[in-house]
Amino acid sequence: MADPQILLVYHSSEGQTAKVAQRIAEVLRGDGMSVDVREAEDAPAPAGYDGVVAGDSIHVVHHSRALVRYLKDHSDALDGLPTALFQVSLSSANPDDEHTADAHHMVNQLLEQTTFDPDIVGMFAGRLAYTQYGWIKRHVMKSVAKHEGADTDTTHDTEYTDWAAVDHFAHDVGTRIREAMAHDAG
Repeated sequence: MADPQILLVYHSSEGQTAKVAQRIAEVLRGDGMSVDVREAEDAPAPAGYDGVVAGDSIHVVHHSRALVRYLKDHSDALDGLPTALFQVSLSSANPDDEHTADAHHMVNQLLEQTTFDPDIVGMFAGRLAYTQYGWIKRHVMKSVAKHEGADTDTTHDTEYTDWAAVDHFAHDVGTRIREAMAHDAG
């Protein structure tokens, strides 16, 4: 069986989702897969790929227009492939029931809005990118962080991403795609 060809489509605002996308690609490549990593605005149609991974960051409780548009535009093609979705948000930094429910709610909103139906979903904590925010956003995010009990020192960024969880997700995605390919070949 040929190496699986994976399309990894993502949108990132401050770079953390791009960093997660690159890590997923590294793990999949380490598992013997070819991965084409593209930003949603410039991503090709999924035709010719054996699987698609879509990723997005949450800002102001919403997914990006770019990824939503991509998923809507290619919904028919995505329905016929093994797919995965990863979401990066600060809601996932707090493992309590309320924040977990918020993260799930944002995933469900995306799925309802696009009809995308991924086989695997990963929800990862992002980072507070204080050094990249403008003055207003930095102070808003500091206020949110204070309310949530997170780091409020705006002189540096604070990363909350659980990289072991990202690696586990990527391995699961690779397994799912290989299983689908074996099923299709058999």
